[in-house]
Amino acid sequence: MKRRMVIASLLAGSLAVASVGAATAHECVISSRSAQGDAGATHSSRWITLTLADVLGFIHTEIPGQADMPLTPAQIEWAVANRGDLPSSWVTRGDKTIGAGSANPNIADGRGLDHLAALVGPQVGALYFAALAH
Repeated sequence: MKRRMVIASLLAGSLAVASVGAATAHECVISSRSAQGDAGATHSSRWITLTLADVLGFIHTEIPGQADMPLTPAQIEWAVANRGDLPSSWVTRGDKTIGAGSANPNIADGRGLDHLAALVGPQVGALYFAALAH
């Protein structure tokens, strides 16, 4: 019985992780931009820094069935410290969704303009569930 509960929980978690992205889907990043380029972009009021801690603070609202399961500050701190190769922040456009409605085939290819959810959504979702269990 206990084994079935664990398996069911893991399955539910993996399905939920696969659907992460609605909130971060409008967050666009320039994958090919250097750290120096990101630093320069933040001098503009149009580009903002979105931290992993920020994302972990709201990601529960975007994972089906987790709306009432926010991470505590201690869980977020643990997750950021144990993020593996995930960056601690991203520079995103803060005033609009760039590339929205574009037919450009080079968008979302991991080399230029990309949606944050497509790049790291599953990893952030998995980190959320690991922190929730911590």
